[in-house]
Amino acid sequence: MLELPHTIVGAAIAAKIGNPALSLPLALASHFALDLLPHWNPHLNTELNKFGRLSNKTLTFIATDVFLSLAGGLLIASTVLPDQSKFMYVITGAFMGVLPDVLEAPHFLTSLRIWPIEKLLKFQKSIQNDAPPFLGILTQVLLLVAVFAWVF
Repeated sequence: MLELPHTIVGAAIAAKIGNPALSLPLALASHFALDLLPHWNPHLNTELNKFGRLSNKTLTFIATDVFLSLAGGLLIASTVLPDQSKFMYVITGAFMGVLPDVLEAPHFLTSLRIWPIEKLLKFQKSIQNDAPPFLGILTQVLLLVAVFAWVF
């Protein structure tokens, strides 16, 4: 799944549930639950195995996804202002929602291979529910619409 839905769902969980002890673990767990939904994302492992690195096109796509994720997380966090501590808490929820993919970044961007991260990658790959591009993007758009409707 793209980073944007993971970030938005994590932020929304933190914004809507007042208890960080409950919502932050839920935001993290949401990452794995969302990966069970049919979705599309670039096949980074395939590209890395085939070419030895990610293409500039893929890196640009990832950078755009990350930028939109940051903007979306900040938008949801802004709903709790002027409470600055809750703002930071919602930002943390957004981060928890995307944390597994953040931990995997060195695998895709460097030649660094770390055993626990490789195990995480294997687990993540086992729960992915890949879909064709149209259906896989539609699923994510509908999810984003539902979450924004819930928050706003």
